[in-house]
Formats: sequence, C-alpha cells, structure tokens
Amino acid sequence: MSRVAVVTGAAGAIGSAVCARLRASGDTVVGLDTSTDPEHAGTEILSCDVADTESVTAAFDTIRDQHGDPTVLVNNAGVTGAGGVEEESPEDWRRIIDVNLTGAYLCTRQVVAGMRAAGGGRIVNIASANARFGGSALSGPAYAASKGGLVTLSRFLALHHAADNITVNAVAPGPHDTPMWHALDPALRERILAMVPGDAPGDPDDLAAMVEFLCGPHAGYITGATIDVNGGQWMG
Repeated sequence: MSRVAVVTGAAGAIGSAVCARLRASGDTVVGLDTSTDPEHAGTEILSCDVADTESVTAAFDTIRDQHGDPTVLVNNAGVTGAGGVEEESPEDWRRIIDVNLTGAYLCTRQVVAGMRAAGGGRIVNIASANARFGGSALSGPAYAASKGGLVTLSRFLALHHAADNITVNAVAPGPHDTPMWHALDPALRERILAMVPGDAPGDPDDLAAMVEFLCGPHAGYITGATIDVNGGQWMG
C-alpha cells in the first residue's frame, strides 16, 4: 500500500534526491519548499515556509485533504550561516534556528496524530556533521546549534513515540555535491575537504538511499539514532 511521504526542502539537491528515492519505492511524495521550480516537477511541491506556523498548517491541511495522513516525514529544509557569534546577526540567528529546528518541530506536530492512528510512521531529520564536532565559522553558530538541536529532538521524539510505533532518526551529512557546496569559495571548500579522510564530497543520491532505508520496512528496530554520512569527517 502506497504511503504518503512529505519531504521539506524538496527543491534542493538532497531533498529532490530523497523525493526520487521515495517515489521509486512506491510512496506518494509531496514536497514542501519556498521554491517550486518547474525542473522539480517529478514531485508535487507545495509552497511552504517551514518556519511559519500558518504556512505549515495550510500545507499539511492541503496534503491531508488531497492524499490522506502522511506516515513518512523527512525534515530536510535548512539554511546555513557563517562567522562567529559576533558576526552572525540576531536576525540571521533567529531565521536559521526557525527554519532548521523550529521547522522540524512544526512539521512533526502535524503528522504525529495521523501516524499514531495509522499504527506507526517514520520520521527522519537531516542534521549535519556540524552537530557532531561543534561547527565552525564556515557554518556559523546558529547552524551548528540548530543541527545539534535536531539530534536531540530526534532522541526526544523517539523516546516519546516508541509506543506509537513511530521511529525517529537523524542523518548527519558531511559535505555533499550540491549547489550550496559549489557556492562556497574554493578556498573554503579546500579547508573542508582537508577534514575528510574519505572521498568527498558525497553523492546526494547515496545520502538519499540512507534516508530511504530509515523510512523503510527493514529499519523498524532503529530509532533515536544519528547516522553519520560524512566520509569519515566525524568518527564518533
């Protein structure tokens, strides 16, 4: 039976790869993004700012009306920052935290009741290697804090909803071959690559394959985990 799967940040490289993987596995996939670029027409994408409560509520109301209750959620939407606490403005801090962390909270609270009623579900939060080693001026403090928050939120949700047969896990990517990666200054890319002993940057489709597995039938005994997909950038 086809599940309804929601992927946030669906128009980006990682989000679109996750959407393609879930579609190929037979799920009805709906993406949420502030961009609804036609090149991503393989997936239905609704315009949604995950940091805005009303926008999230409207998007999930539409999904439920058109497709039914989602039983898969991938919280992938994210924005990055730069610098230290003196360089990153309070406005940037709030926006990054709101998109990366509060957005996952807002979307998760939209799906839990439906998952419980359906007898279970899968939630995967896309964190970052920065959540493991504390980040740097290349990511900025809010990005590192928000991704660390996603790891802890995943553990909280896994504990709180285990009895509902809802698994909640995080994936912590290192550098991947995305437009965001190529937008970095070449010198910055070299500094990051110097931290990775394996072949880098990673392939978004390989990362999507891990997300697909965590959303699938063989991952039912995995919950509260953070899976590192980073070429050895962090070995914890």
